[in-house]
Amino acid sequence: MTDIYTVIQRAKDLGYSAEVFMAELNEIQIKREKQYQNMHIFDRGYGLRIIKDGKLGFAYGNKLDNLLDLAIDSLKASKEDKFNVLPSPEKINKMNLKSFDISEGEEKIKELINYGNEIRELVNVISEYYDALNLKIKIVNTEGIDVEEDRSLIIFSITYNIRNDSEISPEIYEYKASRDIKQLEIEKLKDKIALMKEIYGSKREKLEKKLTSVKFTTKALAELLVPLFSSSISLENYYRGKTPFKEGEIINPNLEIIDNPLMPNALYSRSFDAEGLPSKINILIKEGKVVKFLSNTYWSLKAGKENTHSSLRSYSTLPFISVSNLEVNVKENSENEIVIDQVQGVHTSDFDTGEFSVVAPIVWNEKEGKAYREVTVSGSLKELLKGIEGKSGEKELYGNLYSPSLIIKGVNVL
Repeated sequence: MTDIYTVIQRAKDLGYSAEVFMAELNEIQIKREKQYQNMHIFDRGYGLRIIKDGKLGFAYGNKLDNLLDLAIDSLKASKEDKFNVLPSPEKINKMNLKSFDISEGEEKIKELINYGNEIRELVNVISEYYDALNLKIKIVNTEGIDVEEDRSLIIFSITYNIRNDSEISPEIYEYKASRDIKQLEIEKLKDKIALMKEIYGSKREKLEKKLTSVKFTTKALAELLVPLFSSSISLENYYRGKTPFKEGEIINPNLEIIDNPLMPNALYSRSFDAEGLPSKINILIKEGKVVKFLSNTYWSLKAGKENTHSSLRSYSTLPFISVSNLEVNVKENSENEIVIDQVQGVHTSDFDTGEFSVVAPIVWNEKEGKAYREVTVSGSLKELLKGIEGKSGEKELYGNLYSPSLIIKGVNVL
């Protein structure tokens, strides 16, 4: 059977720069919807990238045996581009991102199912999803990179609604995830569901007047801010003129945003990026000013900017630029009684301009304890960031966002 090093050496002997990206997944999934599904998944895949005279070839599969021949065939159809270059190795400080084996994850899922049963006694559960996985990433190239890392992750998510005497609430989605089974904050999730039951136990009201200042929870920000910001802070999109940001412009003096792949327990933490380069903490907005765009090897060379080591990929794709964990810091404290906790429809936004119009199905008045219906939120990414008046509460980790709730003015809520 062909191994990674044999493929790399053969490619080198033929005059190619080459890189093998391997991902090996061992995963337990349980889904409880109308039907019960229990799956144990094992998958190993390889992506092979080769470069010669600026031309690039790529092939992927579950075996290495014929990938080099397929990559060579694809290279023949490639156009020459001098920025097609494989990176050289840099020193990596390894993190400990695997805290449990898959058997331990399976036992934790059994415990989590008991929590799911308790939640079913509180609200009408539509679906539950339990997932524990071990992931091994290995990257080897002809330029000397040879790195490997094991990672673990456990996820519990639930979709539910709440019935009262006159109506059924919109579907509410919640989840918790952690690299460490001991740090999965399941009690906080149960407290949140109890709060939703209290608020949506009465009939929702129509929002009587247009609002321009509201509180966005970390969850709502992860659903609205993160997709738009991730696209806008890409060096590729900046180079192509497909971002509302300009380097050096002042957005909001009260704001700092950091891309931090070195947070120990966060979902998108990693010791190295998808090209095998050491992860960096990148300050993107500092004292309100746009100071950096995220890049990978190709776009840093093409745009003449720093390589921020921000590549992401699966074995079936070429490396692309992506945020890891976004950390939002805001100086001032503030409060607002209208809370937006969930948004839908961000995919319909104009990602080039950052303009959006989304539905906010989960909105309530914190002071009066009443929920609202038929709420829409519209504006733009820059208006959203410029309008941040202050923070509310402590930072929370939701998905790949680490932020407090934020009080934001300048968006239209109706």
